Amino acid sequence: MIFGNLLRKFLLLELWQGMWVTLKNQFRPHITVEYPRETLEFAPRFRGVPRLRRDPQTGEELCISCLLCEAICPTECISIVSEKKADGKGKDLVSFTINYERCCFCGLCVDPCPTKPITAIYMSHDYEFAGYDRDVYVADRRELVDGLPVKLYDR
Repeated sequence: MIFGNLLRKFLLLELWQGMWVTLKNQFRPHITVEYPRETLEFAPRFRGVPRLRRDPQTGEELCISCLLCEAICPTECISIVSEKKADGKGKDLVSFTINYERCCFCGLCVDPCPTKPITAIYMSHDYEFAGYDRDVYVADRRELVDGLPVKLYDR
């Protein structure tokens, strides 16, 4: 027993075992990505932040101010202000605000949207948030439709 321990210490067996594990994994493909230069591909059903959508044919916003998404939101993070149209039929969207600090990204706001076949609100693949001020996490109508400018890291 003492001879075995002495032989292990003299031949540095633990060191060679560790070096073998390192050498064995050195030539395998990398699993991790170098964020933010590289990003992972998301599953098609990945739920990022909610956004508003434009009609692809006309370019107009699809939201008809039905207030269903605001009503079903469990965290009450959606705030919509609308007014009646001048001709008396339908509503005009005045403001549409989402507080991302309160949003739990559940996607319940997308399901009741009556604009078919394309819903006015959808869960985008945007997920990056960083800011020093709480106002950054409140998205207004323009930001919800156009999105935030993408920062490219080229270092």
